[in-house]
Amino acid sequence: MAEDTEIPDVRVLESLGIVIGEAKNLSSAKDIYCTIKLDQEEVYKTEVKEKTQSPFWSEEYTFDVPREFRTLSFYVYEKDWLKRSNSSIVGKVALRRDELHRLQNKDQWFPLRPVDSDSEVQGQVQVEIKLVEVVSESGQPTISLLVQCLEGNGLTIVQGRCDPYANVTLCSITRNDTKRTKVRKKTVNPQFDECFTFELSKGVNERHQFSPVDEELCNLELRISLWNSWSSLGGDVFIGEVRIPIGAIDLAADRPHKAWYFLQPRESSKSNNKSDIGSLRVRINYTEDHVFPSQYYEQLRDIMLESVKVEPTSASAIHILGELVKDKIRPARALVRLFHYHNRVVPMLKALTDYEVSRTSSDPNTIFRGNSLASKCVDEYMKLDGLYYLYDTLQMLLDDIFENKKPCEVDPTKLKDGENLETNMANLEGYVEQAYQAIVDSAMACPTGMCEMFYYLKEAALKHFPDEPYARYSAVSGFVFLRFFAPAILSPKLFNLRNDNPDENVARTLKMVSKAVQTLGNHVNPDKLNANMKEEYMAPLYSTLLNREHVEGIRRFLDVVSSSSLARAKTIEAPIVLKEGFMTKRAQGRNKMGVGVKNFKKRWFKLTNHELSYAKFKDTEQPTCCCFWRIESKPLCVIPVSNVLAVERLEEESFQMKFMFQVVQPERALYIQANNCVEEKEWIDILSNICKTNTNRLHYYHPAAFKNGHWICCKATLETEPGCTPVTGGLPRSITLDIDPDREMEKIHSLFLNNIEKLEKQQDACAGLSVYQGEPLPQPPIAIDDVKACFGTVNNLLGQIISLEQEHKKYLKLKQRRTEYGSKQAPIGQEVYNSYH
Repeated sequence: MAEDTEIPDVRVLESLGIVIGEAKNLSSAKDIYCTIKLDQEEVYKTEVKEKTQSPFWSEEYTFDVPREFRTLSFYVYEKDWLKRSNSSIVGKVALRRDELHRLQNKDQWFPLRPVDSDSEVQGQVQVEIKLVEVVSESGQPTISLLVQCLEGNGLTIVQGRCDPYANVTLCSITRNDTKRTKVRKKTVNPQFDECFTFELSKGVNERHQFSPVDEELCNLELRISLWNSWSSLGGDVFIGEVRIPIGAIDLAADRPHKAWYFLQPRESSKSNNKSDIGSLRVRINYTEDHVFPSQYYEQLRDIMLESVKVEPTSASAIHILGELVKDKIRPARALVRLFHYHNRVVPMLKALTDYEVSRTSSDPNTIFRGNSLASKCVDEYMKLDGLYYLYDTLQMLLDDIFENKKPCEVDPTKLKDGENLETNMANLEGYVEQAYQAIVDSAMACPTGMCEMFYYLKEAALKHFPDEPYARYSAVSGFVFLRFFAPAILSPKLFNLRNDNPDENVARTLKMVSKAVQTLGNHVNPDKLNANMKEEYMAPLYSTLLNREHVEGIRRFLDVVSSSSLARAKTIEAPIVLKEGFMTKRAQGRNKMGVGVKNFKKRWFKLTNHELSYAKFKDTEQPTCCCFWRIESKPLCVIPVSNVLAVERLEEESFQMKFMFQVVQPERALYIQANNCVEEKEWIDILSNICKTNTNRLHYYHPAAFKNGHWICCKATLETEPGCTPVTGGLPRSITLDIDPDREMEKIHSLFLNNIEKLEKQQDACAGLSVYQGEPLPQPPIAIDDVKACFGTVNNLLGQIISLEQEHKKYLKLKQRRTEYGSKQAPIGQEVYNSYH
């Protein structure tokens, strides 16, 4: 472990899971949408809800936070379809980063607040203040205040641009002296480096410090306000200000005051933003993991991985963790990813499912119908290992539903004007039949790991219910239909099958098709097809679907995907779409000396396991020319995966553009601009993961562009000059899966730590049972099948959890001790910052 004076290499990894629910009590019925911003950077936008004062979205967005941020904001907009400019802002909710911990995954209503330049303040400024002795015009020595405005960082962008300058004012009741820096063009991180001198009146003692009894000097205040000089609205726009009481800082002659400050709103604005303009309901799950190096988790990791060998399963660390935590999704996700990384996920799932089946009642139809750790682990594994299988199986169906938008409403009470019930029923039957055929025809494409898992589920059901011939089908169909295909059809965006949210009619169609698929999966016995339908209007559909032919097809599919003969290694031959979306690229191989807008074009990028390509537009959004001929969306450029030598961020100074990265090829680099920092990270991560499998990948790269005849980063004049900076990343990992096992171990440690009191009670219960003499004992938190085995596991877990927590406390103490208040990492002013919520 680390010594007391050594700070370990700890990674701070943050993630946000956000559900934007609804808004209420808006001023008028308009077309409304909502955005999510990290500081002032938009990272997500909801669908537009038309003509409503109470828009309902229920949209979920989860992402890893790619950079430091100060506020998480939600902006509600009125969409103006006639104007090309930005829509008007209704209001916003702003939450400080340090407030997010107490909002853990609970729906909460927040009042919307008006938006003006004061509510949009962000960024920092560095200032140096010192006392100097100067000779006045009369020849007498006087003391002056020397203020140096050094630089700003992360300033607000107004209308796509920031041309900042600073006003430096020394003021009191009797004076108000203001001086101004020069304007710095097109930057949110300006370097000012300008000094200003303010002559002080008498009242300074011999040590060049202000006397506390001198009221005039102690009341002096230094104000530094930053402004954006570029605005099409006319007039400069306020960015933020800092107020520094001179009497409150130590200004010894030999020790100037130099510090970073958070910019603040103007004082006059803080009481004028409480008007009632509506409210917004959101649910936020914020996590911050302090991930230590691997060796810190070694012993706890061994305890977790050895769980598959522990008998009985109820005494294993994975079972104990699942019983301690109420929300089973959190431990399930961490366990599946950890065991998947170490190639032990199927044995873990086998141990958990065998144990659950052994505890199931005499009714085989109840297998895995609850939200147990075993069922949640299987769910997470299917999402992890079966994503591309889902995409290949359901892509055509989902594209057909989203693009053709055939009316499928069969509830007579919900039919719209002009719709025909028979036509709608025929459309719905067509979609359900398409879904059925796509699923049953996909059996041979089911991933190896999933086949192996389904095989063990089937065998466990056969062993526990030998007299129930259809139990083996129920055990598998309960997962593959009810928890895999049906949810993916209902919410394709949550499964990364679509980038867009469905409109109201499409969402209704998806819901009915999903219900039909779920019903098919529930009926694996051809002799029991008389289902008790809750919705009478679905009865005609089910009378067509629930026949012996469809049920036999479902059973054949389940037999194939749970066959031991399919539990073998498969190679991926067909192209699989890993990621796609619009981004901006710089032209390759022409106009290299220029920096104009014409060099950058918006293109539709698509990444598969074979290649990266881009085209002018998405296939489903092809324009039609005046000749009524269809324009083919042929790729303008195709880069084989094997040609990707490195994927790295591009320094902003290259083109004065943010969120840029480069895909390095043997001949040249392709420069791409993502839409925001989250998309930038996602593209870099997945492209880097593919690049790491190439044997000819680079070890060094150029972090800036080749422009005006030289590399900006190292000034080399040859375009073929080898890179000057080591590439990021480490050893190759799986193309389809990029798991951070240390982060998963930190999550597991946190789950145990949050429930350590229960774990200690379990230890006491085991100790009490080992010496039981007939006296009543308190009920243990977890049922105990084997006292000795359970006590050994709990005792080992407690030792490692406590040891790791001591390392966390030691790290935080060392970090706090070495972090200087007023540094760039810890600017002054966070404690007085108002978030306007």
